[in-house]
Amino acid sequence: MKVADICRIVEDFASLDKQESYDNSGLQVGNPEAEVSGVLICLDITESVIDEAIAKGCNMVLSHHPLLFRGLKQITGRTAVERVVIKALQHGVALYSGHTNVDSVRQGVSAKMCEKLGLRPLGFLSAKTEDAGLGMIGEFDQAISEDEFLALVKKTFACASLRHSAKTGSMIKRVALCGGSGAEFLSTAMAQKADAYLTADVKYHEFSAPEGRLLLVDAGHFETEQYTKEIFYDLLSKNIATFALQISQTESNPVCYF
Repeated sequence: MKVADICRIVEDFASLDKQESYDNSGLQVGNPEAEVSGVLICLDITESVIDEAIAKGCNMVLSHHPLLFRGLKQITGRTAVERVVIKALQHGVALYSGHTNVDSVRQGVSAKMCEKLGLRPLGFLSAKTEDAGLGMIGEFDQAISEDEFLALVKKTFACASLRHSAKTGSMIKRVALCGGSGAEFLSTAMAQKADAYLTADVKYHEFSAPEGRLLLVDAGHFETEQYTKEIFYDLLSKNIATFALQISQTESNPVCYF
């Protein structure tokens, strides 16, 4: 199986035309015609992930976040991104990222969040087309208290802590979700009559915006997107009969808590 075959499996699931205009999903480093010995799946491509791939005999890394997001003007090893590119090229490791295209499909990142929380998915939070959009609206079978919801989120996503807006005193049944940076969809979540909105990277003043209309919860960027690795693993394992397919064990959340 070649690098191009792995790319094709991912893009059949989440085509590149579904990515946002600012994004850089797809094959970033490597020869599409190279034979693949194994694939290492991660959220972020770092030097330690490349070292892990080499040690495990994987010559392809599949990530959610693109390594190359902005153009490189030189590759001298001065920055971590440059060093990763150099090491990947030296060891013949192909790098592929499925980012906002995987966010945008119906069975993408936010749908996985619904699954983990036990929510019944109802549809996109912000729809682009019938089969593409960002975020998700889901419902619990039975409403739970705000404290129960916060405890469930913290446990499900293994959060060291949660940031949230003032509690409303209402029960939580209808939930809006958006993995990663989704504060821009807060007004959409309120318009969709969500009781809570779960996302990440919320700024200070944005916590005041709900004005008691919903519970806004910031669970962290890494935390809300970590299960993207399961999406990739399940996708490839269903389409490849026998293959060295592994989830990275060395990567960790770059945000630390004290």
